[in-house]
Amino acid sequence: MFKLATKLCRSTGYWLLVFLFALSLELIALFFQYQLGYGPCVLCVEIRALIFGVMLLAVVGMLASSSRLISILLNVGLTVCGVSLYLKAEYLLKIERNLVESACGFKANFPSWLPLDQWLPSVFEPWEACGYTPMMWLDYTMAEALIYCSYFVIGLGLAGLLLNLFFTSKRNTDLDFY
Repeated sequence: MFKLATKLCRSTGYWLLVFLFALSLELIALFFQYQLGYGPCVLCVEIRALIFGVMLLAVVGMLASSSRLISILLNVGLTVCGVSLYLKAEYLLKIERNLVESACGFKANFPSWLPLDQWLPSVFEPWEACGYTPMMWLDYTMAEALIYCSYFVIGLGLAGLLLNLFFTSKRNTDLDFY
């Protein structure tokens, strides 16, 4: 059973589902921005960048995840993105609930070598100050929903990592690229 799960987490289909999950999060954010009029804050665009990172990992996974080493590295990256997503979403929720004070500005904190807010301002440019996220389905705010999404991403990354580390058949225990 674990060998089958290991094979599945190295498959193109697994990474396609990760990609579609991240894409759906991006599309929901853009729907709330452009159709419902809720502009993103600095933390929101940083969260979008992390989700975009998950999408890039998934594209690499679709192309080259049959290798054990690459699959391990991709799942480490997925876990790191999930933890970063959790930390950003938790901070956003604390701001929303007035548990911390924030001096959130209108300038995104992207590095100078990756100015996403200048390259793609329709997605990564902050419009509003931090402090409020819209209500979504089932009476969750967007910040709360992002926390649950981060749990899912962390779970996928850790499951894929553990399966690749501990449940690989003898034939695939070396770290070759094949």
